[in-house]
Amino acid sequence: MVSVVKQQLTRIKLGINSYDSWELAARLTLLTLLLSPVGNWFIRPFTLVLCVLGLLIAGMWRSPSLWAALALLTGIRFYIDWPLSDNHAYLLSYWCLAFAVAAWLDNKEVLIQNARYLVGLTFALAALQKWISPDYVNGVFFLTTFLLDERFEEFVVLFSSISFDQIDAARDYLEDDYRAVAAPGTLPFVIPGSFWWLAIMSTAWNLFEQTLIAIAFLVPKDSRLGRIRDPALLVFCFSIYAVVPVVSFGWIILAMGVAQSDEKSPAIRYWYIFAFIVLIFYYEVPWAELLNAEMSGQS
Repeated sequence: MVSVVKQQLTRIKLGINSYDSWELAARLTLLTLLLSPVGNWFIRPFTLVLCVLGLLIAGMWRSPSLWAALALLTGIRFYIDWPLSDNHAYLLSYWCLAFAVAAWLDNKEVLIQNARYLVGLTFALAALQKWISPDYVNGVFFLTTFLLDERFEEFVVLFSSISFDQIDAARDYLEDDYRAVAAPGTLPFVIPGSFWWLAIMSTAWNLFEQTLIAIAFLVPKDSRLGRIRDPALLVFCFSIYAVVPVVSFGWIILAMGVAQSDEKSPAIRYWYIFAFIVLIFYYEVPWAELLNAEMSGQS
């Protein structure tokens, strides 16, 4: 059994090593569009068909026409949704356009540079927006988000002493219509200290990680900070998307990470692919809910 597993792992490593960074990034991007389709009913089918063709037909992944069509379709998608498009919708369209330009010029360096700058600028602008927002820096953003956003419920209950009933009561309080009656002066319960600390730690971690990634990707890649860009991005993906499984954005930046990674360091590429797979489990497996159920069953 052990020998069979070793043989399969060897085959996987050989398969990964057979791709250069350009092809691997292209395949991961096409997989992202297949696993997380974008657009409405008259955009999505064409996007899916193009991705299938790009993966099945040899050499199609480096066709300028393929990527130009995907850039156009993803661009139409956020134009239709304007101004309510997700942030990563724009990033995906820019990324497909970068592939189209690189393929048209047959120049991998174009893709590498675009990958680094897109990741760096994305995190730089995200970090800047947070640093200049007083309600983010002081922790209020996460205090309210943890109470209002249902995606955080299981995580918050697992890592603080707040209960589901308290979250429901706080949500009713925050979402109620107070135009006809005066709003209560305080929440219907005392916020536990552990909940405050969870919000503060989440704020600090996001500010630190996003600022670090922005700097690491924008400084010269051979500098001391530039050399930690891949580990920093991987740590971000492993930590953030365990809590908020917005995996489509995670997959996009992982594909960009692969594109700009050093081909002389295959271990980094393995880690990027491993992270891509882990995000699938984050999305499909409600780990916090399962742990809460297990802990409540033991109590």
